[in-house]
Amino acid sequence: MKKFLYLLSFTAIFSLCNKKEFETYHFFALGTLIDITIPSYERDKLYMINEYVNKLSNTISLDENKINNALINQSINISVDTVSIYNRALFYNSIDNVYNPAEHTVLKLYGFPEGPYKIPDNNTLENAKKNAVFKNLVLKDKKMYKTTNLSVDFSANAKGYIVDKTVEYMKNLNIKNFIINAGGDLYVNGSNNNGNFKIGIKAPDNNILNIVKIKNKALATSGNYERYFIKDGKKYNHIFSGVKHLSEEKYQSISIIADKVEYADGFATLFYLLDIDKIEKYCKLYNVAVLILTNNNKIVKLCNWEQYE
Repeated sequence: MKKFLYLLSFTAIFSLCNKKEFETYHFFALGTLIDITIPSYERDKLYMINEYVNKLSNTISLDENKINNALINQSINISVDTVSIYNRALFYNSIDNVYNPAEHTVLKLYGFPEGPYKIPDNNTLENAKKNAVFKNLVLKDKKMYKTTNLSVDFSANAKGYIVDKTVEYMKNLNIKNFIINAGGDLYVNGSNNNGNFKIGIKAPDNNILNIVKIKNKALATSGNYERYFIKDGKKYNHIFSGVKHLSEEKYQSISIIADKVEYADGFATLFYLLDIDKIEKYCKLYNVAVLILTNNNKIVKLCNWEQYE
């Protein structure tokens, strides 16, 4: 799922109170560009961070492929990390069934995520809808099996999970002030000499939608304006309801501030599929701040978003 954030305070160099410079390192992983900003004197640790991200990403990707290529009722060995991602996905699915990693069974027929895009025939589509039930992927005794011919895409919370694990890894390396941004799944640890880092959230028209100051917090955004196609005048974006099995156009974007990136990532996807009254109910219950850009360009702030502005 494509996310869009950028750092307003990003120039080539930062300064801390101790006048040490920051550097931003770029590498490709998780299917996106990752930016890691750390003090320049910590640059020798970048290689280890890169290796850690790639190893974890490859493990989860391999598990996902095992699931998708498995036969019905075949035993599937998976890693503890994929178990954690699966359990968190079950949590979001339990809040409202619209969050459904097994919707990939339907999405891939349209050519998502990368294309070529197309409209599937009705018979193929109806069969896929019957199979696309997330609870038909079962975890038992640390192994998985599926009871229907489904396929899954855990990207709605897996990338956030990987970023959270990388944050902990960097803390264990004794890096105290840093930013990690994985294609918009972002975590800010510590601060710069001007206080909390400023983060700009980009609107579909490339203007700045909102500016927040965060420290030791995560931020993620889900939107309908990057990965889509239009056929016969109808727009199909990559965010499908796991109940209706149809592309949703409820909002232009949903942004979430939370304690962990996986939370921000997962709730951004879930909330995009819900009406505003439900979003307000659940953001209060789970203590996450929400910024909504509606289809008529109205900005809605929920659950104390203003405290971060």
